[in-house]
Amino acid sequence: MRQTDYYPAHAYKETGAARVGRIRRQTAGRMRELRQRWRDEGRPDPATLDRAIADAVRDALLATVVDGRTASAIPVKEILLRISGQLVARSRRDADAGRDVVVYDRKAVAEAVHRRLLQAPRARHAVTEIAVSQSRSNGEVEDLVFEDID
Repeated sequence: MRQTDYYPAHAYKETGAARVGRIRRQTAGRMRELRQRWRDEGRPDPATLDRAIADAVRDALLATVVDGRTASAIPVKEILLRISGQLVARSRRDADAGRDVVVYDRKAVAEAVHRRLLQAPRARHAVTEIAVSQSRSNGEVEDLVFEDID
């Protein structure tokens, strides 16, 4: 049970809205510092990495389309290389626009991609699971099977 005889002094000074504002400012400051630390390490932030992954997958899919259908399998190695290419292209666009440029570290990018794509999701209640059949020796994925998880 909570003690009723003592409350911290700041509890009397801020309203609910002021508390929410303070927490948002503190969180924004922490995230700003975290993103700066990632930039200093040469590691992409999660949103930038997700955009690079989506762009790389889209480019790889579009490269195989002939007459509105995919004509061949998509090599996984090509997608991984395209992710790095997307990050480099993003840095070049930032440099051309006069914004701060992030120089990505190869190992940091590889670790971030591995963490994002190859580790199991933390949530137990995932909606779908992707079961990939055995890959050929050249790294192409033959089959994707989508199954509901209960």
